[in-house]
Amino acid sequence: MKVSEFLQSNNIPTFLLGAFYGRYEITKDNNYIYTYSTYRNWTKIYDNQELCNKSKISFLNQLNSICRPFNLWVKGTKQFPKTDIVFALENDLKLTKDNFFNRLNRKILNAEFIDNANFTEAKKMFIRGFSELRGSLDRNRNLLAMDYVYNSQQEVKRVRLLIDYLNIPTYIVNYNFREFQPEYNKGKKRATQLRYNIQWYATNIGFINEYRIEAFKHNFYYTDIKKEGFVTYFICPLPTRSDNTTFESRLAYYSNNVLGKKLTKADFNKFSKLIGTDKGSDSFKRDWSIVNYVRYTTPDVCVCCCDDYDIKDRTHIEAKTGRYHFEIHHMISVGKNKELDDVDNLAKICPSCHASLGRGSADEKTQKELIIKIFKHKPNILEFCKSYFDEEGFETVVHKVWESLK
Repeated sequence: MKVSEFLQSNNIPTFLLGAFYGRYEITKDNNYIYTYSTYRNWTKIYDNQELCNKSKISFLNQLNSICRPFNLWVKGTKQFPKTDIVFALENDLKLTKDNFFNRLNRKILNAEFIDNANFTEAKKMFIRGFSELRGSLDRNRNLLAMDYVYNSQQEVKRVRLLIDYLNIPTYIVNYNFREFQPEYNKGKKRATQLRYNIQWYATNIGFINEYRIEAFKHNFYYTDIKKEGFVTYFICPLPTRSDNTTFESRLAYYSNNVLGKKLTKADFNKFSKLIGTDKGSDSFKRDWSIVNYVRYTTPDVCVCCCDDYDIKDRTHIEAKTGRYHFEIHHMISVGKNKELDDVDNLAKICPSCHASLGRGSADEKTQKELIIKIFKHKPNILEFCKSYFDEEGFETVVHKVWESLK
């Protein structure tokens, strides 16, 4: 298919439009513009090389079925390096990357599905095309993260289109600015990331890649699975709605004051205050994305007293969520140490156990017994505490955790 045909046709599947809008490259000889998918076995998320290999074949077939009659997805070749699945357009217009993006952006903004105010299936298909071909699952922060090739105003336009025209709520979007990270200033210029709340995505958009579906099953909390055609939805507890102006102000500041600018220390301080990471402040702000990850993605079980009591006798059901209420307890009290705001330092416990773990709320023997029970049910927390205190002795670690209680 030629680029000229692609840009002029009114019948391009919205999935394919989303795929090119999300990511595309141009071959070195400028003969082809292509979008693609490439992924590897996620050993730290879901280690299943056999399914990973198998899914590349099934995914290729799915993409061609979704994009009919433009079933031109093929396996990656040397002509399109570092790809597993490719859709290539013959660049008969000899467009540059910026030329192509500008024309594609106009095409999408003029498309009929964009004008519909509702959250339609066509919009969902566009979002799947934009997101499903790439991205990784971040189980620590409950996100679907997508890297960009480079930082530019084009990337900001992509985010704006998703929010302004495709009904993605701003409270589930996270834009990972890299410019103010220490590694960036030292020369390690990592790509900016667009990130969605993974549970919102799984519930409202769903997945079509079978390997990603299994990876989600093994890493995230959900209450039900719904299959509709080629899409698998997971019914998940959704994130709490928040003030939409926070994300808007960050994105506006980033677009106008960061991109393409030579940054000063004053810029750094101003942006740090804006995003809530001002190191000059004496106050410490807990990372609520991590807290909510534990709260909403782990089973409703008190990891302290689950062997001794029925949870219904230890807490109440929240009206907003319909789920039992739990406290998220820092095993090692966090104080002002950001390092301790870690998912492996958090225990989901009932209000009764949480009250007993306050300093002076119970005697030393009782509190240490509760700490031991948490270690029994959450070995990852024990390993985190061992590492933090640089101690292997079980009783010593228990004592040090007890000493840190607030």
